[in-house]
Amino acid sequence: PGKWKTGKLNRNTEDVAVMGLSDRRVWAAKPGGLLAAISPQEVGLIRGQDQKMFLLTGITIAGKKCSVIRDNLLVDDDNVMDIRSKGSDSTSICIRPKLSHLTFLMGEKGVHGGALSQRVHDMVVGMKA
Repeated sequence: PGKWKTGKLNRNTEDVAVMGLSDRRVWAAKPGGLLAAISPQEVGLIRGQDQKMFLLTGITIAGKKCSVIRDNLLVDDDNVMDIRSKGSDSTSICIRPKLSHLTFLMGEKGVHGGALSQRVHDMVVGMKA
């Protein structure tokens, strides 16, 4: 995968990755970050037609078990999914689509998903298709 060019993430942000939708590959990620390990199967499930199952049972992101807190990926003017990893090191992860890719943003421990939602929105709006 490509390396994340900003070098330093926002103080509330632990990790970031951009995944292509057509090839389901990591396009860019923080070097050594958890999100660099997102699998094509995980991307397929997030963008798949049958989201009801993972809304009930949870989802894995980069092999880490997570709960879906809010799924508004298909809601106009929102387009975000908020999830929280399970376990003692629980963190918020926000996912936002653009035409060609998904952007994943993981907060530091204790950072609320609402703060990440705005940050990932700003990042995606600033990206080229």
